[in-house]
Amino acid sequence: MAGITLSSVVKTYAGATDPTVKGVDLSIEDGEFCVLVGPSGCGKSTLLRMIAGLETVTGGEIAIGGRVVNDLEPMDRDIAMVFQNYALYPHMTVRQNLSYGLKNRRMPKPEIASRVEEVARILQIGSFLDRKPRALSGGQRQRVAMGRAIVREPSVFLFDEPLSNLDAKLRVSMRGEIKQLQKRLGTTSVYVTHDQMEAMTLADKLVVLNGGQIEQVGTPLELYRNPQTVFVAGFIGSPGMNLIDARIENGALMVDDLMLLSDVAGKGEVVAGLRPETIGLRAGTGFRTSYVEDLGNSRLVHGMLGGQPFAAQVAPDTEIAPQMQVTLQAGGLHLFDALTGRRLPQTQRAMAMA
Repeated sequence: MAGITLSSVVKTYAGATDPTVKGVDLSIEDGEFCVLVGPSGCGKSTLLRMIAGLETVTGGEIAIGGRVVNDLEPMDRDIAMVFQNYALYPHMTVRQNLSYGLKNRRMPKPEIASRVEEVARILQIGSFLDRKPRALSGGQRQRVAMGRAIVREPSVFLFDEPLSNLDAKLRVSMRGEIKQLQKRLGTTSVYVTHDQMEAMTLADKLVVLNGGQIEQVGTPLELYRNPQTVFVAGFIGSPGMNLIDARIENGALMVDDLMLLSDVAGKGEVVAGLRPETIGLRAGTGFRTSYVEDLGNSRLVHGMLGGQPFAAQVAPDTEIAPQMQVTLQAGGLHLFDALTGRRLPQTQRAMAMA
């Protein structure tokens, strides 16, 4: 078993007034693909480096396979890490890069050769085993970097934004390969990215970090459907959720003087979250359109609703007028407390929008 448990983990750098990681508790099951996602500076890479042993833990405990590893060197944690800059030895061939760590462990040559050939077959890099990294493309180098991790047969894989140096098309294909490979090997994996689309497509368990703390943990679909904070609502999903300052008066959701929805439970100041893909447009007024992004399979219409920026994602043949009325799919409204940013319980009996 190679599950990972983080208990009240804190990281404070020397000279800093505030911790970078603030008491994180997290359980990652054996064989699970866990993705840490969040904006730059949220603490996700620091957390990964503490798991790897590349950063010391200021407070709390990290356990791998039930063993506390706070004081263990990286080489003693039975982990393998894949970095964004590949970290390949430029003077060595691909074969030598793959076998280097095994030679250092004094593994018998026949076993080294067998493992290297198997990894080369799995990653389809057999044709360039005798090339040096400078003769490879970015995607090929990343495959070699993953191969160097796989050949060690560790208990845990750690990925630190491994696709960030690749172009957009190659990143899409490579994340599919990583997902399939992880499922095939069944190795516990922790993956760091700032790209929420990458996080959504890869994760079994998705962890959203903000300011050194966990905002929410769950499956990608759980976080998409039921964001528990304004931050998660705005971070997860593409295009991003509309977050509108609103108030509930006499059962009506109001944005300035515009009634957005009727029969809404609660009262007082709220933040109303509406995903663009749950919005429809029809002839009428209320939504002042400004410009349209044609995406091929849809149109993303930008404008102002009640004096606030708003976007609707509609069918590609939708005719757009300067003023339109918006409609909302059932279940498309998310309400958050205006002060705390936390999700509010709600009922929606009517979906007619102004």
